[in-house]
Amino acid sequence: MNNEIAELLRSVLKEELEPVNNRLDSMEQRLNGMDQRLDSIEQEVKALRTDHAELRNEIIGTLGDFTEKIASDVDYKTSALNKRVFNIETELQRLIGD
Repeated sequence: MNNEIAELLRSVLKEELEPVNNRLDSMEQRLNGMDQRLDSIEQEVKALRTDHAELRNEIIGTLGDFTEKIASDVDYKTSALNKRVFNIETELQRLIGD
């Protein structure tokens, strides 16, 4: 009789716990999927940070180059203008002095 009660109890417990076990298995699978997604997102964020740093450095370098070119162009034009002003001043002095 004890064996019958034990078997009946086992059967009832199995029936009652099976849905719980199935739900836990389903939740575990979803959690594993979420872990994989989080790992993927983490890798993408790291890649974005690396790309951002590289892009920032490229922009800074490009701006530096562009600024140098502008400064060089201004220096060149200033030099050319100074020569023209000097020539005009020289010609004026020549005309006034005569």
